[in-house]
Amino acid sequence: MPSAEKANRRYFLEAYRTGKHGWGVEVPSPYAVRFLKRLKRVIPGGRLLDVGCGEGRHAIVAAWMGFKVVGIDFEPSALRRARRFAEARGAAGIVFRRADVLCLPPSDPPFDVVLDYGCLHHQRKSDWPAYRSSILGFMAPRGFYVLSVFSPKFPLFRGRNRRWHIAQGAYRRSFTRRDIMGLFGRDFEVVEILEENGGRHGFWHVLFRRRPGTLTRAGPRSNSRQRRQKSGWGREDPGRPRT
Repeated sequence: MPSAEKANRRYFLEAYRTGKHGWGVEVPSPYAVRFLKRLKRVIPGGRLLDVGCGEGRHAIVAAWMGFKVVGIDFEPSALRRARRFAEARGAAGIVFRRADVLCLPPSDPPFDVVLDYGCLHHQRKSDWPAYRSSILGFMAPRGFYVLSVFSPKFPLFRGRNRRWHIAQGAYRRSFTRRDIMGLFGRDFEVVEILEENGGRHGFWHVLFRRRPGTLTRAGPRSNSRQRRQKSGWGREDPGRPRT
């Protein structure tokens, strides 16, 4: 029987190979767009990192708004699709790289905005401290963090006591507002938080800003990632992100 990590990886490999996975490919989340429009007025032309960018729908709209965008994902087939979609839609200048969000070194220069639509809720709870530490490591001192994660009202979790779910090898976890604030409240202040719970949806959408004087705090290394070759900012394109 494959390990949980291998099963999760196999799920995303097949999802991006076929394009059959159930999440949006072309149309960005209106909640992410709302936050990006707000940030465009505050930091026009800022540097933005799309974590777990998938096929690039949010990286593309951010580039259209004038942000200097780097999109990272651990799955190469997702990045290949993202590059094709970006080229087809005239979103020039986006850098797509293979990288593991739990193993990234600090970025120089740092990013003004970090966007995560649907990456954190695929990370196991034991990996949350490493994720948070990584986010802080490549974010500007007063940078912004755009987060979208499953809530308990997402159909997979609705009416269930268990907060995690595995289907076809893919791990998913729902977050309460308390979970979110417990994980990020010390380092970030909430600018806006919205709950989406109509129809097939059940998400929290949060716009954070890093608190003044927040230091990068090392979290415990992810056990599941210790076996991986460290990719830094991308084995396929070594070095720091370019803009």
